[in-house]
Amino acid sequence: MRKDPGMVIGREDALRITEAIFMLTSEFNRVFSLNSLRILTGDYYGDAVNWLIENGLATRVNDRYLRVTVPRLRLLAVAGGELVVRHVDDLSWSEFEEFISFTLNQAGYQTLRGVRLTVGGVRGEFDVIGYRGDVFMVIEAKHWLSISVGELRRIVEKHVGKVEMLANDWARFMRKVKLKVDHEVYVYPLVVTLKAPQMQVIDNVPIVASYQLSNFLDGFDMARDSFLHFKTREMHLG
Repeated sequence: MRKDPGMVIGREDALRITEAIFMLTSEFNRVFSLNSLRILTGDYYGDAVNWLIENGLATRVNDRYLRVTVPRLRLLAVAGGELVVRHVDDLSWSEFEEFISFTLNQAGYQTLRGVRLTVGGVRGEFDVIGYRGDVFMVIEAKHWLSISVGELRRIVEKHVGKVEMLANDWARFMRKVKLKVDHEVYVYPLVVTLKAPQMQVIDNVPIVASYQLSNFLDGFDMARDSFLHFKTREMHLG
């Protein structure tokens, strides 16, 4: 369940604070000094600290340091989608998948990352899998800034093939990830990209920009019947 929103600041201030955080952190070091933040944020330093802490984006290490507590892509999504494009070179594949998992967790899903499994005689890797109730979302994460429509179609076609094989060999998958599910399951292929895609749906498979993922999950239950999904060995189209 998502927390109530904390302190609200202006969009421009949020952008400037986020820019400062990206200057002070990296994928493997998310601790930064309050003094460094003060230098970069100037007059609105106090608001910057309060905004980060009250919105659950950072926590105090001690009286001199803060630690970013969410994926750095989450900061970009909070501040504004255009920052994803500006900082794409600062984000690794791992950070991108971390953000997707984090967003799924916030929406009440359990997650798996980097599952490798041989299905149908083909070795496949599944970037992120989110599951809740009778829904399993199998996500292809595309850490690309620009994808043509033709390339998107090829990505969707290949991903659907992998997900179908996964659904058809469900028992093997359950053993691999050590899960027990005693009810019917619907398996949905989904593609998540860094920026807004040129097409939102291809062959009933949704394609979602990273910073739109939270909103997509909010509305998923209302729209799920219209998306391609698999149940055991049968394919269902809405």
